[in-house]
Amino acid sequence: APYLQADFFRPTIERALERGLGRRVEVEEAHFNLFTGPGFTLSRVTIHEDPRAGIEPFAYMESLDARVRLLSLFARRLDFSSLRLGDASINLVKTDAGPWNFQFLLGGASAMAGAMPAIKMRGGRVNFKFGDTKSVLYFNDTDLDVSPSNDGSVELRFSGAPSRTDRSAQNFGHFFVRGTWNGQRLNMKVELERSAVEEVARLLDRRGFGIHGIVAFNAQLSGPPSHLEIVGQLQVDDVHRWDLLPKRGGGWRIGYKGTLDLRRERLELASTSETPNPPLALQFRAWNFLSTPQWNAAADLAHVPISTLVEVARHMGAALPENLTAEGWLSGSVRYSEPDGPAGRVEMQDASFTLPDAQPLRAASAAVAIDRQAFSLEPSTVRVGESESADVQASYTLGADAGLDLKITTKGLSVADLQPFGLAAIPLVELTPQGTWRGSARYRWSPGDDGEWSGDYELQNARIAVDGLADPLRIQSASVNLNGKRVAVTRLRARVGTVAFTGEYRWEPATVRPHKFRIVIPEVDAVELQRILTPTLVRERGFLARTLRLGSAPLPEWLKTRRADGTLSIESFTGTDAKARIESARLLWDGALIRLVRVKAEVDQIALSGEVAIDLAGALPHYHLEGKLHEVAYAGGKLDFDGSLDTEGSGVELLANARAEGRVHGRSIAFAPEADFRTIAGCFEVSYGAGGPRWKLSGLEVLQGGDTYYGTGATQTDGRVLIELANRGRQFRYTGALLAPAP
Repeated sequence: APYLQADFFRPTIERALERGLGRRVEVEEAHFNLFTGPGFTLSRVTIHEDPRAGIEPFAYMESLDARVRLLSLFARRLDFSSLRLGDASINLVKTDAGPWNFQFLLGGASAMAGAMPAIKMRGGRVNFKFGDTKSVLYFNDTDLDVSPSNDGSVELRFSGAPSRTDRSAQNFGHFFVRGTWNGQRLNMKVELERSAVEEVARLLDRRGFGIHGIVAFNAQLSGPPSHLEIVGQLQVDDVHRWDLLPKRGGGWRIGYKGTLDLRRERLELASTSETPNPPLALQFRAWNFLSTPQWNAAADLAHVPISTLVEVARHMGAALPENLTAEGWLSGSVRYSEPDGPAGRVEMQDASFTLPDAQPLRAASAAVAIDRQAFSLEPSTVRVGESESADVQASYTLGADAGLDLKITTKGLSVADLQPFGLAAIPLVELTPQGTWRGSARYRWSPGDDGEWSGDYELQNARIAVDGLADPLRIQSASVNLNGKRVAVTRLRARVGTVAFTGEYRWEPATVRPHKFRIVIPEVDAVELQRILTPTLVRERGFLARTLRLGSAPLPEWLKTRRADGTLSIESFTGTDAKARIESARLLWDGALIRLVRVKAEVDQIALSGEVAIDLAGALPHYHLEGKLHEVAYAGGKLDFDGSLDTEGSGVELLANARAEGRVHGRSIAFAPEADFRTIAGCFEVSYGAGGPRWKLSGLEVLQGGDTYYGTGATQTDGRVLIELANRGRQFRYTGALLAPAP
């Protein structure tokens, strides 16, 4: 009578299940079932827990197929030979006393050999509890087979997918367990099918490690539950960082052994090797791994080739040059524990790193100490090529106080040898493709900052391209002080083209004009100086723009943003008829406007003071000078000029376009044989043409003898100056030489 209701058998069925399982059982409905053999189909079955393990039921299922043990009927009692659980949920409980509840169940089966039915579960769920606390770990899609034998042993088969209740999306393979239990010992084989490395890591730490790949393992477990001996093998493939696509390549196969204590939830594993002294030895420990997972791991390295680690680093996404070659060995030990983090010390021995067309970097010994979130490179000497070396010291910190602290000290290094390795980021050093630097530099960086350099060093034989100069700046020698973003260059000896100079330079980014300088030029050729400054003073336009007179070329970005404040002195100008020098001048550079203020100069021993402004915004540079000429020798006397001069262009254009005006005052001027001026004062205007300067004098006031005369003056066609004076109705006309030589 298949599927006929059998509720009148329900109490008998419950007692039979309780005898076989050793715990109270409740059944809501019972039906006969003859299709799978004589037995019953039970609905909504609750298997209660052993009192020693708690009060929550051991298992609950929507249906249970119970097959009758036929021989038990001849003894006038009902026993079951097998139970098939449908849509079941089982709780595995670790008691406060230590044993697990499944030990009570299987132990009872051993004591009642032949009484416990075989148990099968398909597609169920297994939860873990510790006392009254349920773990976030559980097994999903679980298949379970428990088959008791007449000798008291129990054959176990289990498969399931480990999961966490605090994560939704999971990509974990299945565990497979096969073995036997005889009441005292377990003998099992455990396998994990190919699974995502990240998901395996999240079983221990839900944050994961950002590492992806494939992992699988197998293990043989034997012994009592409190001391299971483990022997197995781990296979890892395609390990890569989370932001990289998987890279196919050879994997790692690692043998291991250890122990497992199910009573105290302790797992200890160590890698094994066929060689007596393996280059890599791994250890792993985990405890409370089903309740509150905690773990630590260790790696001991003995003479591991650095080239191997470079390839691993590339595989993990490290930005290493593809053509970088590495030699040498790495030894030491590293530990990692949760929550303390890593610790240990590793040492490179006879290390060498080489790039094509670059000198190799070598270190006989370089050690890195690891303490939690701090990685420290102990003071090490790095050789560059055959004759150069540097002492390097560094530390890198993770976490809330993350940052990098690097210090380099050298007695002499070639800048060109540093650049291929990305080490030439030191201020000023980064601007030159050649040269030598010696001294010390320290770099400090923290997340969110640009990083800052500090230190003192000397730079020699460097070449730096400077916007606005026709030739690069060649530094013969300079002392550099770094302080955060500020740079100070002292004892500077350099040249641009054939112009040599000495001085100082400072970079102060917090000021309005961050470029600060002092330049002293012993001697300069005027033509050479103009050539050097041509890229600043003249902006080249294309042929079409010049032909159609489309205006000036746009200002380059460097000119728009340049802000400078400094002092300038030039001991001697050569290449001109006049002997000239600039004793001192302050240069203020603001974008397209350059000003020389507080100028003190001499032209043919004539003192000149004033201010010069150069406007570079137009098609041609425009010059505006306001100043004074003192004690100009003329006609046996002295003249003083106070006025302004404007001109634009370059070369001969400057003279052709010059216009000047102002006031003139003279003393003891023998203008003509019949004109001897005690004083003369007035206004002047000067323009320049093909015939030389053209003077126009107005508002003249002349003291001659005891009388004062008033009048005007102008340059005549013959190049001489005609002055017309009047006093009390009397008119006088005097002709003399030019008032001043052409500039």
